[in-house]
Amino acid sequence: MNNWKVEVYYKPDVPDTVGQGIVEDIADLGISGIESVRVASVYWIEGSLNAEAIDRIGSELLADPITQIYTYGSNPDNTSSWTIEVQFKLGVTDAVGDSAVKGINDIGITDVTTVKTGHKYWLTGTLTSEIVETIAQQLLMNDVIQTYSYQEPST
Repeated sequence: MNNWKVEVYYKPDVPDTVGQGIVEDIADLGISGIESVRVASVYWIEGSLNAEAIDRIGSELLADPITQIYTYGSNPDNTSSWTIEVQFKLGVTDAVGDSAVKGINDIGITDVTTVKTGHKYWLTGTLTSEIVETIAQQLLMNDVIQTYSYQEPST
């Protein structure tokens, strides 16, 4: 049994309109200094899968090849950004994850047991851990059904 983390996000030359909207929402909170936000859909896929199967899932099901990129096994080059990951708490129904399992089965890959979904956000600008926590709690997650974690830039 393997656990794979697949991240799907817009190519660098494609505007991230969701991220741009979040920048505006952050400004509405009275927080300044945020330069940009980029957003990824995250899929935690569990099953007896190899990299070839994950490539098929990413290219045939999860990512739009015209506008998006998918990665697994390594993080995109955003080490200069703060990152926030939001996911459902244990026991919360993940309808998108359930649909992903069905889609994966529909393309002929039947060794998937579960898919959990969430979002990842890369924030650039003048940030502190307190500001990141405020943004996560007030804009990016629902405390009743979701949890979040964050990381400071590594450079």
